[in-house]
Amino acid sequence: SSGINAEWPLRPGAKDKISVPSNKVGKIIGRRGAMIRELQDKSGCKIDVTDEQVEGQTVIRLSGAVEDIEKAKVLLARIYQDDSRSNQQGQEGEPTEQFDIPEDKCGLVIGSRGSKIREIQSDTGVGVNVGSRDTAVGGMIKVTLRGDKGGCDEAKKIIMELISDSDKRTERSW
Repeated sequence: SSGINAEWPLRPGAKDKISVPSNKVGKIIGRRGAMIRELQDKSGCKIDVTDEQVEGQTVIRLSGAVEDIEKAKVLLARIYQDDSRSNQQGQEGEPTEQFDIPEDKCGLVIGSRGSKIREIQSDTGVGVNVGSRDTAVGGMIKVTLRGDKGGCDEAKKIIMELISDSDKRTERSW
């Protein structure tokens, strides 16, 4: 057995996958793979663009240490979201969808240091913006989604599940 493989199990390896809009895959890979190599160097995570496609989204597999995977997700999201943001503002800066959530549920959607909102963005490929507390009207805060219709529907569903789950949890805390 070669010495290289023997050390591998000692390194804590995690695996994860995200879906990105298929039309952004070229941008993520870059010319002759330059961008994906840079992303792997910066994050320390192995990034594998698969040919699995689901509803216009391409699956990207990530493997490495947990914190490296998180770093890769942020870097990847930045690439394909910046791209979609700049494109959209060119044609129409309008949000694709807006809805209100109770002010006291904002934290659930945003997550600790924005972790949940990043997860929603990377899972759906949609820009998610939760209004700040001082913009609350009648205890409700506006959530703005920007992206394709399918992604927005998915993001809204995730957010609605998050805020309804928490209701169930508090009832059961006896």
